[in-house]
Formats: sequence, C-alpha cells, structure tokens
Amino acid sequence: MNAWLALLGERPRDADLAAFAGGRVLAGWRSGREAPHPEARRVDPRLLDPDGAGAWVSLVWPDRAVMPLFDDGAVLQARRAAQHGVAPRAVSTLVVDSTHFAGSIWVVDHPGALDDDPFRRLGTPLVLEVGAGLLGSAPRPYGPALERYSGAPWPWDGAS
Repeated sequence: MNAWLALLGERPRDADLAAFAGGRVLAGWRSGREAPHPEARRVDPRLLDPDGAGAWVSLVWPDRAVMPLFDDGAVLQARRAAQHGVAPRAVSTLVVDSTHFAGSIWVVDHPGALDDDPFRRLGTPLVLEVGAGLLGSAPRPYGPALERYSGAPWPWDGAS
C-alpha cells in the first residue's frame, strides 16, 4: 500500500485523513500509486492512523530544488542515528522518486523529545503540534539494515 502526506493551507476534499498542524493542515492519503496532490510525498503507511492520538512532529520538508540524494552521507548518517537513542512514536523518511530524500517526519508524544530528531541536520525542521486522527505509531527499525526498496520511504518494509 502507498501512503502520502502533504502540508497544506486547507484540507483537500479527497484526503483520507487530516489534522490541524501549526495553523496548517497535514493531510494524508492511504492509497494510490500516483501523488494525489502536487505537494504530496510518500510516507511509511504505518504512520497514518485515523485513531491516532495528537502528537508533536519534527517535519523536515526540503524544497524540491535542493533535495539531497538518498545515498548522501548525511542522509545515511541520520538514518543510522534514528536507530539509536530514545525511540520516537513513529519515524519515516519522505520520498517523491527513487533517488531523492524528500524529507522526514519524527513523531513524538512530548515536545521535549523533538530534539532527538537526527534528520533535523538535513534542513530546518518545522515543529508542529498535530491534532488527533492522523498519526499513529510504528516500531523503530532494528539495525543495522538501512536499505530502502523500490523507492519506498525508509523504514517501511512493505509488509503493511
């Protein structure tokens, strides 16, 4: 299953899930091979949950013109660091194609845990308080595997 996430000014009519996030709307779609919105980026489908509680999020959302390659050393190091320390409620990288890092989402229950986000080194994170009904939880991947498959967001294993 594919899942998509977009940070928008208002809720799109076709979004499966949405929650207010810092004066904007974080919208999610849980199907479809093609991006449902020009701003949408693929996310690990386990993160989208209509029964999910409110959360704090560190969202790295680089401009498409400056997205680093997924194999860039800084991206690889951030994925390694995400496997250590205090686990977030959920974490996923974002993708728009098979080669570029299109951002990340680090989901926690308390704003103090946002400082643990290793992806914040890859761009200025947006710190958002996200309402209920959008973000669930997903177990952190166990190391040392850092591979991605078929351009899927990391750490999704395709089992969902």
